[in-house]
Amino acid sequence: MSTPLQEPPRGDSFGSQPPPPQGYTAAPQPGYGFPPQQQAQGGYPAPVPYPPGGAFPSPLAVPQRPERFGLGLLAGLGAAVVAIVFYAAVLHFTNHQVGYVAIVVGLVVGAAMGKVGGRSAGLPVMAAVISLLAVWLGQLVGMAWTINHMYGIPFTEVLFTHFNDLVKAWKDSFVSAMDVLFFAIAGAEGFVIARRAGQAQR
Repeated sequence: MSTPLQEPPRGDSFGSQPPPPQGYTAAPQPGYGFPPQQQAQGGYPAPVPYPPGGAFPSPLAVPQRPERFGLGLLAGLGAAVVAIVFYAAVLHFTNHQVGYVAIVVGLVVGAAMGKVGGRSAGLPVMAAVISLLAVWLGQLVGMAWTINHMYGIPFTEVLFTHFNDLVKAWKDSFVSAMDVLFFAIAGAEGFVIARRAGQAQR
């Protein structure tokens, strides 16, 4: 008498193997992204944290542009020289002071220091000081240039040999409430622009 053939056990519709008999634990099979030592009991892989280390990098860990006070200061001095020449030229060729040029001086000096120096806390203060000096020296250089043109006295002699007389003439000609206002605006502009330009750097 022949023994009837038993139909082999069938899996589910996706072709997976039937579940193991009760009391039997299948050997864990390493899966993609699941190291063998992290397999959970019962053959199911344990989850692996992503990214490695279990946490995303903190935004504070993003490298930022370092503070470069020295380079920022040099950039501000270079921009101040350019601003002095520009202010002196405006004063000489227009034959009168243009207060709005002082604002341009603060803008140029502050932008140069902030772009190059980065987030240094001392640069905005130095930008305000250098902006004020640039406005003042621009006025003195412009006056010396005009005196040289009108009286034929050498420019260097007016600016250096007769510096005290030049400063006295500056006080008599330019110091007024409006001059003080534009000086203050130039210093504030240098401070604000240097700080904003530095904070914008990464």
